[in-house]
Amino acid sequence: QLQWSVPEGSFDSFMLQYRDAQGQPQALPIDGGSRSVTVPGLSPSQRYRFHLYGLRGRKKIHHVSTEVMTATYKPDEPPSPSEEPQTEALPTEDNQPEHPQTEVPPVRAVLGELKVSSVTPNSVQLQWSVPEGSFDSFMLQYRDAQGQPQALPIDGGSRSVTVPGLSPSQRYRFHLYGLRGRKRTDRVSTDIVTGEGE
Repeated sequence: QLQWSVPEGSFDSFMLQYRDAQGQPQALPIDGGSRSVTVPGLSPSQRYRFHLYGLRGRKKIHHVSTEVMTATYKPDEPPSPSEEPQTEALPTEDNQPEHPQTEVPPVRAVLGELKVSSVTPNSVQLQWSVPEGSFDSFMLQYRDAQGQPQALPIDGGSRSVTVPGLSPSQRYRFHLYGLRGRKRTDRVSTDIVTGEGE
């Protein structure tokens, strides 16, 4: 997960570029209101160089870069570190039943309709609203042309996302989940057919 700031001015959108483990160039379009992005599908123990471009219209007017090394994959380790802090955190909540924080979870958060704002042969831009409440983050799930499930984490402040790497003339069903913490609290879906290829 990468994050950045825009201390001066504003951008219409951002573009994150990098090469995957096979050396293929990848480009991830990002909404202009976002200040963070999660890059899925990386390989363990691999060095990546990320270039973030700020765009006005279609013109790249500024860029920043960073290098990261992904973590080593250890199948039996991930569950324990993520579970332990949660179980330790729960008792402190229970010790303060009168604390106003305990009243936050029941507040409703509602997702508006998931709409398609643009479609190309290999990408789609989706947008949504949050007419009531707020979400910590969103998760977009769909199956690619090979039937493999894909999950795209989205910042809680975003109201649109561009899904790259789709296949032409293909039907896709997208499910957008609104998350509070790690819990899915609402969902909207839509079907699209991508444009025809060249």
